[in-house]
Amino acid sequence: MDNHTQHHHLSRSRWVAVTAIMAALALVGNYALVMVPNVELGSTVLFVTAYLFGLQMAVWCVFLVSIIFAFFNPWGPFIPAIWLAQVIGWLFMVTAGWMMGRTREGQWTRAGILELSFVGAIATLFFDLVTTMGYSWSFSVPFAVALISLLPFTLIHVFSNAIVFPLVVPKLDLALKRPISHMLGPESNRSIE
Repeated sequence: MDNHTQHHHLSRSRWVAVTAIMAALALVGNYALVMVPNVELGSTVLFVTAYLFGLQMAVWCVFLVSIIFAFFNPWGPFIPAIWLAQVIGWLFMVTAGWMMGRTREGQWTRAGILELSFVGAIATLFFDLVTTMGYSWSFSVPFAVALISLLPFTLIHVFSNAIVFPLVVPKLDLALKRPISHMLGPESNRSIE
């Protein structure tokens, strides 16, 4: 059974509950480290949601998280272009998680951990480039100027997620998989080597 079909095995009420829980975890991940610029755990939770439960659930989580975070953003007011850029970036992030969840089998090996680091860095770089474009458009700042001025924040975000993804994803995979494995089926078990 592929991860992308696992959500079909959840009843509608459980599916809604798991979606709400994962969205809440992503929001907590966004707020928990808010005092450390561009270090966050929300993207990792969204990635894991797609990885474990499929793209449909992850897309719903993205929309829930983006709407709540837009109106309760500690970094400033709601700006439509930046919000749209964040949604696009998170949709890319969950698509990467869904694709990796469909192709990964078995134990977490060193190669799998390195792959997570690489995927985390690339997905985060895409997210930052898109949100920088949204910032550029919103404030009429040339993209090159915005890119250069935000480069330190981009580097922090990319490198931190390159570390956070391999540290967190396998642990969340196991922590979330065990309690719900009876709902997902026997083929959904993975373990860390």
